[in-house]
Amino acid sequence: MEEFKKKIQRRFYLCTMYCGAASGTYFLLQHLIKNAPDFSRGMIAGVMVGMDVIAVFLMIKYLMLLRNEKKLKEEYIKSTDERNIAISKETMRTASVVSLMLTAIAVIVSGFFSKVIATTLFAEMTASALITVIVNIFYKKKM
Repeated sequence: MEEFKKKIQRRFYLCTMYCGAASGTYFLLQHLIKNAPDFSRGMIAGVMVGMDVIAVFLMIKYLMLLRNEKKLKEEYIKSTDERNIAISKETMRTASVVSLMLTAIAVIVSGFFSKVIATTLFAEMTASALITVIVNIFYKKKM
């Protein structure tokens, strides 16, 4: 249980570091790259704010767990439950395949409208497939 508590503390610190690093990087880039299009600035700001909101939400969750032993124990039981672990594995496996298939369809459709978008989507699909294969090989050797 003490190891799980340390794991939650590490996650809390990582979220804290992420918020600081992401905000600092955003404001630094905001001042360095002044001629970026408004759309790009808005998109980046939206993504950064969204990720920061998620990180703050997780920080609050982890802080509440660290301050309440009963909730920490419940979370530990939930995270080590074999059924939840199996559901998580199946979810990620299925999501990976569905994501690759939908990206492949998007490559085909976007190819009729924009070569740049189709090429970008193809590169993303290739990178995702490569990551999936590498992770699969890693776990086959590890387990």
